[in-house]
Amino acid sequence: MPRQRVPLSRRRTVAASLAAVLTAALSPLAAAPARAGAAGDRPAAGPLGLVPKPVSVEASDGPGYRLDPATSIAAVGGGAAAPAAYLAKVLRPSTGYRLPVVPARSGRNPIVVKVGPGLGPAGRPEGYDLTANPAQVVIEASTANGALNGVQTLRQLFPQWVESPAKARAAWTVPHVEITDYPRFAHRGMMLDVARSFYPVDEVRKYIDAAAQFKINRLHLHLSDDQGWRIAMDAPAVNPSGIDYGRLTSVSGSTAMTRNSSGQQMGTEPGVTGFYTKADYAEIVRYAGASGMTVVPEIDMPGHTNAALHAIPQLNSAGSKPALKPGETTVPANGTPDVGYSSFDAANPVTYEFTKQVLTQLAAMTPGPYLHIGGDESHSTSGADYRAMVDAFTGQVDGLGKTVVGWNETARTALPRGNAVVQYWAGDKAAVAGAVTGRGAKLILSPASNTYVPQKQDSRQPLGGTWACGGPCGLDRHYGWDPGTFIPGTSESDVLGVESALWGEFIRRLPQAQYYSYPRLVATAEVGWTPQSQRDYTGFTGRLAMVGGRLTLQGVNFFPTAGVPWRTAALGSDRTVPAGSPAGAAWTVTAPAAGALTGTVTWSDGVQEDVTLTTSRAASIPDMRGNAAFTAVSNRTFSAPGTYTATLTLRPTGQAPVEAPLTLTVS
Repeated sequence: MPRQRVPLSRRRTVAASLAAVLTAALSPLAAAPARAGAAGDRPAAGPLGLVPKPVSVEASDGPGYRLDPATSIAAVGGGAAAPAAYLAKVLRPSTGYRLPVVPARSGRNPIVVKVGPGLGPAGRPEGYDLTANPAQVVIEASTANGALNGVQTLRQLFPQWVESPAKARAAWTVPHVEITDYPRFAHRGMMLDVARSFYPVDEVRKYIDAAAQFKINRLHLHLSDDQGWRIAMDAPAVNPSGIDYGRLTSVSGSTAMTRNSSGQQMGTEPGVTGFYTKADYAEIVRYAGASGMTVVPEIDMPGHTNAALHAIPQLNSAGSKPALKPGETTVPANGTPDVGYSSFDAANPVTYEFTKQVLTQLAAMTPGPYLHIGGDESHSTSGADYRAMVDAFTGQVDGLGKTVVGWNETARTALPRGNAVVQYWAGDKAAVAGAVTGRGAKLILSPASNTYVPQKQDSRQPLGGTWACGGPCGLDRHYGWDPGTFIPGTSESDVLGVESALWGEFIRRLPQAQYYSYPRLVATAEVGWTPQSQRDYTGFTGRLAMVGGRLTLQGVNFFPTAGVPWRTAALGSDRTVPAGSPAGAAWTVTAPAAGALTGTVTWSDGVQEDVTLTTSRAASIPDMRGNAAFTAVSNRTFSAPGTYTATLTLRPTGQAPVEAPLTLTVS
């Protein structure tokens, strides 16, 4: 039987592609003050800050859906439990509601997550259908990941305060909408360079959390390079060359990027050292999977191998680079950004014994289908040796039942036919097209000028490269390109997807990684998700402006890109105090592009106060900091019991005034 969809009363069809509804997000704010969080607010079909932009939205004016304390989340069908639990985890802290996850629809106005064959858009395993009306919210998909994508969209349909880490007083409403959505490309990735500077497991989790809401579904971990080795390897039962694999982390887990070629420190501190145990790696894989992401591990070779050579004496043979000096058993550690000088020895049998063992262990602990072997910038390796080694490494991966991924330099090798992916970053596009047509390879596109986030995004930033764009690689560059036509001689069907790349020459720890990644990673997410014909930069920045407050509440340290009409929003917290005590009436304010903020509090008895807002993290481009949320407080004292209303009014530059009421009960 065909599925029955809940009808939309007084439906107005907004272009099948969402254009009209989301274009409204860009129209000037009304002259009247915007009131935040009033208890009687009713959601209406207006600006929807949905990123990535969905394929199709139909919206209706009038009442939508309202979450209340009795709401349950029904997980119906195999695979529905995990996305339903994810939604509950997002909603509980800010709403304070129990939101039990139950196996069947129950109670009034439930949220229903349904997974099963035939549900969601046909032939779209990551697609979903979402219906929100006064009676219920229903998300339907054929897979758990499709349902999770629907959950992420529902999350953005709630007011931004749903991202608050503590209970907030807001109207938990969703507009009356029907959405059908699915991704343009299967691979929407982010690469994290943990080799040059290490990120502990908890920081990786937080990096995953921020990206998952934008439907990023691949986490590419750059686990080895000249500067460090970050994944533990066990001693194998059969070990012909007697390699001590523990030295990879005991020796090269203790090295990182420290200085430039002139001896000056790179970044605000030396690169962070450390490594992942196998249990650590398993936790990253688990956590990523729960967030809809597949982990793609990379061991970079035959170049970018100084850390392995520094740890393992047996790899240092006559043809390896750099050559040993008298008295050395391994090459020295490298803490500089120098690349292109190191290489395994193609004539040394230990090279292949070592790589097979490492790849075998990595394959065993990686449930995803991909192993990345790097292959870039092997400038000290002869062409013949490079091809011999890469052919061997890709064959080893193929023999392990995995699909090999390599940077675009590998396109000139004999890649496993029909079982290889070429990741383009720069260079010969013709060779890449040849790998597609001649070897049946698929493509991941990470062109440096459109996806490399260590490049400056603004000329005011003191750190960051400019080589990829001949100047800053701003948000517009990361958004304004078409993967489907990027490699001449290939078609869109040859493109597996796109990936943002964060390299670690000078970036240290999670806040700096976020500052360079966001919001440019969000642009890449939309490039990978939304059909090309439905994308435009102005529309994107209008919707992104509505996401800024969410990122602020989540604690994401993002760069407030100039030209994005970032929005200011405020929410008050009702409070009860004894007579004669300071009111402590407080408002939370998100204002991504603000400097110093002042506001006025107007009380229901006519008293007005000017207040200065404070923040735990003030914006500073040189220090790589974006604003945290602001707080406004009135400590007016009332001597007599009663109920009072206080309204905070803000007048941000270029925006309509923003008003946020709260109620103070004096007992």
